[in-house]
Amino acid sequence: MTNDRRPSARRPRVAMLVANDVRLDSRVQKAAYSAAEAGYDVLLLGYEPNRKGRPSDPAYIGAAQVVRTGLHNKWQIAQWPLKDGGSPSLRLMPFRALSFASSLDYKARRRIVQRIKEPGTGDGSMKHRAKEMLWKVYFRDGDWRRTARHLLWLESSWSALIEEFEPDLIHAHDMHTPGIAVRVAEKLGRKGKRPKVLYDAHEFVAGVSMPEQRRLAYVGLEGEYVRKADAVITVSPLLAQWLQERYHLTETPEVVANAPMLHVPGDERDESGDTDSADTANSADTANSADSKEAPSLRKACGLADDVPLLVYSGAVSPMRGIATMVAGLPELPDVHVAVVRGADTEFTRALRKQAEGLGVDDRLHMVGYVAPHLVPQYLASADIGVIPILHTPNHEVALITKYYEYMHAKLPIVVSDVQAMADFTRDLGNGEVFTAEDAHEYAQAVAKVLADRPAYASRYTDDLLAANSWEGQAEVLGGVYARLLGTEPEPRTGVRAFGETSEPTA
Repeated sequence: MTNDRRPSARRPRVAMLVANDVRLDSRVQKAAYSAAEAGYDVLLLGYEPNRKGRPSDPAYIGAAQVVRTGLHNKWQIAQWPLKDGGSPSLRLMPFRALSFASSLDYKARRRIVQRIKEPGTGDGSMKHRAKEMLWKVYFRDGDWRRTARHLLWLESSWSALIEEFEPDLIHAHDMHTPGIAVRVAEKLGRKGKRPKVLYDAHEFVAGVSMPEQRRLAYVGLEGEYVRKADAVITVSPLLAQWLQERYHLTETPEVVANAPMLHVPGDERDESGDTDSADTANSADTANSADSKEAPSLRKACGLADDVPLLVYSGAVSPMRGIATMVAGLPELPDVHVAVVRGADTEFTRALRKQAEGLGVDDRLHMVGYVAPHLVPQYLASADIGVIPILHTPNHEVALITKYYEYMHAKLPIVVSDVQAMADFTRDLGNGEVFTAEDAHEYAQAVAKVLADRPAYASRYTDDLLAANSWEGQAEVLGGVYARLLGTEPEPRTGVRAFGETSEPTA
């Protein structure tokens, strides 16, 4: 491999890893951008499921490089330089055979995972009892190497790129990547200098709602590698406490919340009204296009006058998010409208519409599209209340979700269900009301109480509070963690680069 991804000057280098395509992951985007602005050279590696062949050409978020790969086994990757050198087919045959065998193994294991049954879910037949027994054998102890082998392929896809970059620190985002970060760091250590590893725990893995076999794999992965990282950060104080207690960490993880930027660099609008972002989500009814001459407006997207009470739910759309409670509460809230910010229609969004029709409130339920992550607060600001009606799960209890901070920066009072971290935060701030999850009557009472005195709740959002709960404040915490791990702090880059992905680096 060539060293074309290595910067020419020797600033401290940070390799960031995330198992998604980056485009809608605001936390990862902001972390990469801020680290580069702070003076680090940053290579952000993402995963693009449909990418075939070699890694993408670099894109840029400010001064940070972004490279996306597909999922490849090591034998596929080994063929690339041979093909570049014009090697004859005979020399490639062993690699092709090994790659084919690896692919067969991968597909066979996926089929096993899909076919066997979690204990207690079968119909009692001999066939289902056998499948349940196989579950107990195959998924024992959360052995992710057998049940989540795509992570080994992802490591193969990324490993050479990380080694070529020669990072001083590997920042592993979310549950999928700490093992890759630690193993690549140890490999580099055997060759010379081991980079530091920072594990960024985005969620409480044991409490995430996902298929049980996948949850067991990621719990096993995190348990194996969390103590091998040089430091851990996470998204809320309660989750930091739980991580320390669960894994007996020597220190409590630092909290770096996924808060919005107070000022988005490069978002100033020129005379033509263009913004820096064309990265709106690809739903059919995205609220406002990036070339609009007006700031994006949720109220305008709903077609509502300024005096119509408007509640908003923004975030992932699924039954566990409790949106059905908002619909169920509408009959008790005359004249109040609800906007659900979502992507493409799904079976669940259609079920919400059907629920609203059955209650006779379908004219007051609006499904609207996404905007780019950094435009969300100004998009939501025309609503009256931000709602977080999520149901009780272990992960929800410890979360301070991104949308909470986006509601704050939109200066919306918040009505939240009684999940522990966000309920406590709301009571402490006095910026909203708490209701019992799934209780539509209590939810409607909380909404009515806030609407009756909305300015008092919104007044809690002082400049100091918003600054403390902004990305700029969180980036200082992240920078402090980097500096502590590396024992040095680089000179920040001069000038200001726009926040947003581009195909060329900005000066």
